Amino acid sequence: MFNESLISSKSDHWSTPAATYDALHAEFGFTFDPCPLMASEDGRKIKWTGRVFCNPPYSRIVEFLRKGLYHLANKDCELLVYLVPSRTDTAWFHDYCAKGEIRFLRGRLRFGGNKHSAPFPSMVCVFKEWTLPTNGFAV
Repeated sequence: MFNESLISSKSDHWSTPAATYDALHAEFGFTFDPCPLMASEDGRKIKWTGRVFCNPPYSRIVEFLRKGLYHLANKDCELLVYLVPSRTDTAWFHDYCAKGEIRFLRGRLRFGGNKHSAPFPSMVCVFKEWTLPTNGFAV
């Protein structure tokens, strides 16, 4: 059965599958998450520091990519790890993700304890350094 709710704009609040997060956390040792589930604070409006894990609202992926990369370039962050849909045909993939380390995940994730898997593949993008372009980079 097709799970329309996972790709609709009805909600951007989908928790990262525990096994996926645990495996990434074991490797990278995260110290900050700007997008915790049902956050009371907008992660785009606060300073990002440390070793960052980000499963951004999928309707605002570009905003969260740019925010994290800005803080990485300014040495506020040591590392960025994003869990995003594998959309290799998008401008944001080519402008940002393709310049980092990409890990395509096998199968389809089940977000938020949902009984159905997502109708799209996912990937993890790892950034350990970033240089801001000289023509400006607004966040």
